[in-house]
Amino acid sequence: MLMRHEYLATRPVDLYSMHLFELVAIEGSFTRAAGIAGVSQSAVTRQIQGMENRLGVTLLERTTRKVTLTDAGHALLAEARQLNGSLEASLRRFKEEHVDAARTVRVGFSRSVGLASLPGFLLPFHRKSPEVRLKISHDAGVGLLVALLDHRLDIAILTAPEKLNSSLQVQHSFADEFELIVGAQAHLPSAPAPWPAATLHEWLEQQTWMHLGQQSHTGQKLASWLQEQGFPTKPAMELDNFEILIQLVAMGLGASWVSRRALAAYPRKKAIQRVPLPVRFERQIVMVTRRSQNTSRT
Repeated sequence: MLMRHEYLATRPVDLYSMHLFELVAIEGSFTRAAGIAGVSQSAVTRQIQGMENRLGVTLLERTTRKVTLTDAGHALLAEARQLNGSLEASLRRFKEEHVDAARTVRVGFSRSVGLASLPGFLLPFHRKSPEVRLKISHDAGVGLLVALLDHRLDIAILTAPEKLNSSLQVQHSFADEFELIVGAQAHLPSAPAPWPAATLHEWLEQQTWMHLGQQSHTGQKLASWLQEQGFPTKPAMELDNFEILIQLVAMGLGASWVSRRALAAYPRKKAIQRVPLPVRFERQIVMVTRRSQNTSRT
């Protein structure tokens, strides 16, 4: 039995020869095939002649005007097309799984962060590394941190958690203030702001509230802050999406505390009113990665 290196040295056909043979068969010309392959005509001729000598058959009939396939040549062309097609598909899969995958960064956004914050994170990243493909997902903050630890995400963007696993680190952080908003038709206290505390609290008690759900970290922090301020904490409706909250307020269904960034992206500014207050709720948004991780590539 031939050892592998002995077989490679004596086999009658290799992939390069098969590729050149297919080019000659398709083009019907050694000259055109050589031009496509980027080699000399004599090099193509030597490869084809070597194949024929090793196989012991004539593959091409040559005349001064054209090159045609023999019966054996037609049979080998069918095999060559199947082989080269399979090889191309395999190389494509390899590129997608290994080469392209190395240029994909999986980014998870917390639902409570809001879609309006995405451009602020993604545009600088894209400008710095336009060749990197971003795969974006939306989930609860706790789920994002678990996905980071499980290597299912490369970056998580969420409200700053109370504790962070030692395997994770904060790469960037920024403050995100909240605004209190009501619909354009809602009546505010008639006295000029700032209102006396009694007037403000009476007005707040009269509102129908729509809050960010307390299943989110931001919702929990907001509820604690409202309680500290003595503001109403019991909502008529809870949601996990700022964009929907703003839409409902604009429809006149109630009042809500929303991220200033989300509010800035809302196009119908005249449909809402910002309520002037002496204090505002603020949270920290953080970008978290695994330690010793390059965030531009996985």
